[in-house]
Amino acid sequence: MKKFYILIFAANLCFAQNSDLLNTDWQVTKVVGELFPDQFPPPIPYQQVTHFDTDFPQFSLSFFNNISANLTYSGENTFTVNSKTCTLADYWGDNGEVNQFFGRLCSFFTNSQSYYYNIVSNGSGKTLTIGNAIFEEIHFKSATLGTKDNELTTITAYPNPATDIVKIENLKPSSSLELIDSSGKLVRSVSNIKQAKTEINIKNLPAGIYYLKVDGISIQKIIKK
Repeated sequence: MKKFYILIFAANLCFAQNSDLLNTDWQVTKVVGELFPDQFPPPIPYQQVTHFDTDFPQFSLSFFNNISANLTYSGENTFTVNSKTCTLADYWGDNGEVNQFFGRLCSFFTNSQSYYYNIVSNGSGKTLTIGNAIFEEIHFKSATLGTKDNELTTITAYPNPATDIVKIENLKPSSSLELIDSSGKLVRSVSNIKQAKTEINIKNLPAGIYYLKVDGISIQKIIKK
């Protein structure tokens, strides 16, 4: 009977952990490894946010560039990365720290590899630790989105998939847009937008997956048919 209760407790703990994982916005606080010193995120003028979801992409990490991954969750606080994509746009606002730090984040996640995670409540928020098989870890804290980030969540882009035109709505004055392909190349940009609505012509772009950024923050994956 005692063993039965232990199994129930473990199952409930796993469920609670997964719920916290999916329902919290996260921010990277450091990357830890046995073969390198702790690495802390350099400052950037954009609020970086990480999300987990049940729909593709199940994992989305934004730190100027973006990591999108297809995950399979297990019942023991682990997940497997089935496939991942990292955008590779160059950040020119410093002497390379942002690009180097994002490169560490991108290389941490490997296709067909499993990762464990642990979530701890610390009174004022939560911490998340994701570890891999070679004793490297990424640490996160629960994020409080600023007003600007909450406004960005209302932005819509359609149709998606699209063939010729993508329409973007609910923009704020003076917004800027960037469309980045899966290799990290900037293929379209619009700056200082005056209206709440605009559109991007993608007719001449190759079919594939693109990432829409508004004011430097990844908003949505766009599929070009």
